[in-house]
Parts: sequence; structure tokens; C-alpha cells
Amino acid sequence: MKERLLKRAGPFFLAAVLAVTLIWASFPAGISQAAAKGTTYNVTLLKGSGVCSYDSINGGTPVPSPASFEGATFQMVVGTKLQTDKLKTGPATYYQVTIPAKSFKAIKTRFPMIGGGGYASVVNIMSKDAVGKLYTSGGDVDVSQVAGKKVSTKIGDGTVDPAGSMVFSSLIIQNIISLESTGKVVMQTVTPYAATTGKDYMVAKGSGTKLDGRALPDNDTSKTLPTPLVGSPVDLNAGTGTLVGTYSVIGLKTKAFGLVDYLNGFIFVMKISK
Repeated sequence: MKERLLKRAGPFFLAAVLAVTLIWASFPAGISQAAAKGTTYNVTLLKGSGVCSYDSINGGTPVPSPASFEGATFQMVVGTKLQTDKLKTGPATYYQVTIPAKSFKAIKTRFPMIGGGGYASVVNIMSKDAVGKLYTSGGDVDVSQVAGKKVSTKIGDGTVDPAGSMVFSSLIIQNIISLESTGKVVMQTVTPYAATTGKDYMVAKGSGTKLDGRALPDNDTSKTLPTPLVGSPVDLNAGTGTLVGTYSVIGLKTKAFGLVDYLNGFIFVMKISK
């Protein structure tokens, strides 16, 4: 098996800001032995973990708004039953993986309000359990997305990815932005990321906004996201793995900032332990 599987207060806006039966001995050791026990793993995000929201406010020129996720924690529960997918590339076997929403503990950040007037704080939470797949064989997990009036998502590029590859079709992170002086919530956004340990790419096309022709990670001049935006397979024995994800929202109307359009991407460099 291939060896590898939100502190800064900066952005004025964080966008909606995770059977073919095999002989036991043939399972990749880093997956099978732990998965069979239904193990709950603790995940801490390491240096290099972050999120970049590529924002256009009220039709303005889009700019990247980065933040760190270093130090955020959550749990990852690997299921007990080996299941089968029938993919275009052939049969694939996987264990269900769940990130319980209540386990997600992200760092609270603060930033100056646009035009002055004190500070705002951002709290990142998961609003729903994320359910994904950890493949032992045959997985096809690369993600590509087109941001138009709606987001079109494709999972799989027709190439089999390594054992330990993992994918979530919807990993939902909610951002709650409030004024420090009053505690009043001025904006809440929800982002259902497509997340993968493979490669992820998003481009805006047909959105009718200034985002058209822009892409992540290409236009992230903050260098929060690596180019290409690619993760690494999970190795439960070594306690390693990297998860990446993207999503976009077009035409978000907010009282605090007006009309917001954005592309959004993240990288989770994970330390995994029991």
C-alpha cells in the first residue's frame, strides 16, 4: 500500500467555510486489521493543513482568503464490513468511514471587519456526519468539479488508485461569523466538499461571474493549496494520510458583505492515532 492516506486570523470571508471477498492475508496490513475491529481513530491536522476561499465580493476581482486548519481535530470511524463497488474500472472493495460531526473541533479565528468597526470571529463546525469509503483495492477517487450556476462534480477519472485511497462525496463544513462586540451572527455559510486522498481540481465555467476561467488550486496565489491539489492514501499503521477537497457557491446574498461568489479548497494533512 502506498505509504501516505482550519491558526491564522486573516480572511474577511471564509466560505462555507469528508462484495468481492478477499482472503484475509491478502489485505493491505495498514487497513485490514484495524478496519475489522471497527476502530475509532483520532485525527489531528498538522502544519500545511489549510483552507483557501477564492472570493469575488459584489462582482469585484476575486482574491484568495487563506486560513490555517493546523491543530483542528476530529475522529474517523472505520467500519467492520468489507463492501464492494462496481466501478467503471472494475470491482473495488472498501470499508465505510465516518467522521462524526460532533467530533470536529476546529480552531476559532478572528479578523478585522471590512471598513473598520472592530473584529469578527469565525467558528468552523461540521453540520452533518461525513460518510466515505476507504478502499482496499480498485478505488477510483480523483475528483473534478465545474462551478457554474450549480456545481457539477465527477468522482473518478478512469484510473485505479492505490489501496488506502479514500473519498467523501459530501463533507459538510459550516462557518459561523459573528461580531466580537455584540456576539451577533452576521453570516453563516455551508460548504459540502467533495473530498479525496487523490487529485482534486475545480474550475469556474458558465457562472456569469468574474470567477469564470479561474480555478483551484491554480489561482491560489497565497500558496495555501499545493499545485496540483493532491492528497495521499491513508496508512492506518503509520498514522498518515492527506485529504483534499473543493466546492463553490455562486450568488450568495449576505447582509454583511453583499453578493459573494467563491471557489473554495482545503487540505488536511492528517496525523492518525488510536
